[in-house]
Amino acid sequence: MNIRKIIGNNIRDCRAFRGYSQRRLSELADLNSVYISSVERGERNITVENLVVIATALRIPVHLLLVKDAFSFKASD
Repeated sequence: MNIRKIIGNNIRDCRAFRGYSQRRLSELADLNSVYISSVERGERNITVENLVVIATALRIPVHLLLVKDAFSFKASD
């Protein structure tokens, strides 16, 4: 899995855990909701600056967005 997908999945999973819609996250981060959507799908090379902005909006340390499955809360078999 590439880093864009890892970051996108982590943003989506953390956003969902917080109960935020993409629109709400975009408001908190002062970014366009279309941008948030494309980042979550791994379609954009997110800048470090925007990574920090999103992590701040999600109230998490930025490094957690770089760890594969950092917010995967699925039950293991």
